[in-house]
Amino acid sequence: MADQVRINGNSHSWGSIVAKVDGARFYGFTSIAFGDKRERVKGYGMGRHQAPRHRSRGKYSTDPVKLVGPKSTIQALRAQLAAQATDGASYGDVEFQLVVQYVEAGVTGGEVPMTVEIERCVITANTSSDEEGADPLKEEIEIDCMLIRRNGLTLFDSSQGSP
Repeated sequence: MADQVRINGNSHSWGSIVAKVDGARFYGFTSIAFGDKRERVKGYGMGRHQAPRHRSRGKYSTDPVKLVGPKSTIQALRAQLAAQATDGASYGDVEFQLVVQYVEAGVTGGEVPMTVEIERCVITANTSSDEEGADPLKEEIEIDCMLIRRNGLTLFDSSQGSP
């Protein structure tokens, strides 16, 4: 199935994004970055062609997820996670789900909605760099996740279920 011809439709843009952490919607993020990969290694053998004969099934991994936003939004996220911790303070041990949706609804010729599920997340780093200026102060958090699904599709082999 190829992509569709779109005439006079809206493309996904920053205003199309809905971000939810464990079902709670957050509005303040100014940047969301994530990625995954499947490293597959080629195998070689004998022969004049010196070309690969096969490749491995590969090893799936995710890149660190990075969220940037105003200090108040990042603090609200930390507080939400800390409330789930056994001691009410240790937000770094709490696993959560991050869902990023791209929705341009109600527009003829608009984009097909997309949902990215970023699973089994934990916060691994906090970064803050405050500078004089007119911009609001921001913070960045780095998140380690175990897998990413895009509209239910996976880069890894999920034929026997997800990890």
